[in-house]
Amino acid sequence: MSSTFRSLPGNGLGLVFLSAFLFLAGCGGDSSSSYVEDTPDAKTTPDAVSTGVAADPSTAGPFTVAEEEYNFGRMTVMDNKNGDSYDTDIHGYIQYPEGQTGPFPVVLFLHGRHGTCYDGWGIDDDDCANPIPSYRGYEYISRNLASHGYAVISVDANDINDNDSGPSNGDTGALARSMLVVRHLDEFRTINASGGNSLDMLTGKLDMSEIGIMGHSRGGEGVNQTVIYNRNQPEPHNITAVFSLAPTDYNTQTVSNVTFLALAGYCDGDVEDLMGNFAYDTSRYAVDNDPYPKFQLIPMGANHNYYNTVWTTDTRPDDWTILDSDGDDPWCGENAAGNGRDTPEVQQAQGLFFIASFFRYFIGGEEEFGAYWNGQTSVPGNTCPDGTGPCDDRYLLSIHAPAADRLVIDDTLDPASLTTNNLGGAVRFDGFSSFGICQTNGRPGEGCDVATPTFNIAEQLFMAWDTAATYRSELLGVNAVDYQVLSVRVGVSHGDADNTAGQDFQVILEDMDGNRVSALASDYTESLFYPPGREFYDETNHGSQKTTLNAVDIPLTAFEGVDFTNLNAIELAFDQTPAGTVQVTDLVLQRVDF
Repeated sequence: MSSTFRSLPGNGLGLVFLSAFLFLAGCGGDSSSSYVEDTPDAKTTPDAVSTGVAADPSTAGPFTVAEEEYNFGRMTVMDNKNGDSYDTDIHGYIQYPEGQTGPFPVVLFLHGRHGTCYDGWGIDDDDCANPIPSYRGYEYISRNLASHGYAVISVDANDINDNDSGPSNGDTGALARSMLVVRHLDEFRTINASGGNSLDMLTGKLDMSEIGIMGHSRGGEGVNQTVIYNRNQPEPHNITAVFSLAPTDYNTQTVSNVTFLALAGYCDGDVEDLMGNFAYDTSRYAVDNDPYPKFQLIPMGANHNYYNTVWTTDTRPDDWTILDSDGDDPWCGENAAGNGRDTPEVQQAQGLFFIASFFRYFIGGEEEFGAYWNGQTSVPGNTCPDGTGPCDDRYLLSIHAPAADRLVIDDTLDPASLTTNNLGGAVRFDGFSSFGICQTNGRPGEGCDVATPTFNIAEQLFMAWDTAATYRSELLGVNAVDYQVLSVRVGVSHGDADNTAGQDFQVILEDMDGNRVSALASDYTESLFYPPGREFYDETNHGSQKTTLNAVDIPLTAFEGVDFTNLNAIELAFDQTPAGTVQVTDLVLQRVDF
């Protein structure tokens, strides 16, 4: 798939054609009968955004899957914060379509930190009789992708896990993992060009023009680091899509100039502060003119381990018990009646859907799998707890479109957002009991007193009301016809008891002629519920309750009746509930059908 998703209208070709026509018309002929070309009317309404149910990638494809397990020897990796270096195997497997000529799009998987030996913790996997094959934990995804024509490499990072789990581990292995990933890609680039390493059958069969990488847990931070490390190599690979699955973010990674998705499960008991959200927040405005989208995805019932089948079958598969030993948190606790947890089967079904769909679209260019990523399309029923769906409240997707496909009204990146938006228009807060700007500080989730913890680190506005109140942002005659949705990320603050039934508000667009059209936020999102669970910083056991900022995306076609070519203002009117508090960022016009 091309790395350039879309260019906006107005490329100048019309002027070239018009000049040519005028030149020819001036070369002679009867002016009284000269041809006058009809010109199309200027566009005045935005394009509709596609809806429905996303294509389901779970069915096995037509190809028999071949597998080669490989070992390319050893390499030295390092931790750039404490200066440690050590050797690691270059070991894993590759699955690909058997008997097909290719070339096959290439995807690489990297597992995270886990025990490396079934014989006991702390035993080097090279010295134990029964190593734990964490790299085998995603075969349910890799085999599926291979059956549809992809080559999937899964990297064994056990030697890094043997070396990076001390009490003061500096880089926590992120650089080492990125070095290992790039070395694997180097080896396969050579094999694709000229064979070798007993893998001559793959010569010429690997399409490495655009590469996708997925990492889980510490592997998630590892693939995030890989984006930076790879670009600094003499012959970098063209990595264009990164899926960061429940990642850590100890190094405050910025992931730019690739399609990037950070997934953070609400019931994660290992990365309980949802650090994937931090990586998303840091990356979304990191580079001007970034031509790739960014995604934040929060599955509301997901823990940390179930995505990996090897970890799921371990003696302690449910990482939530790390925080909640009694398992009685009302939302994430396995012993709580009516909890909101996903079973291993459901969680692996969603892992297959999200990861396969992501790579089949953003790497393989299979158009039918693009629908989910516009934020308006439901997941297939087999990813829902009841097996049929819909379950839009289970998966909270936020989209940050490529730079050319978005117009930022207010990024809320500094206190100026209290008076002036990114367009230079005035901002007003009318009727609020309190409002302001805040930023949380990562792992403790402190810094926005209206909701502790808040596990997003974006600079954000907070607004509290106990009578009808309105936020207004002037648009100065902006033309919105090239966009499809009006987006704003909203957190329902769990520190306010007035929010316990959830929240709702009107979104109002006003044009320069005074026409006003409103849309009710709850008609277009399932994310405005009160964060579930027991108090996070409970004195005995952690609870699951925390606030996150999630997208409310309203199709512009919902505002029919305004002049989209000449908009005056947007308002968020909090008049649907008597009182409440919300946190807000990223007020943006976007195209989302990539």
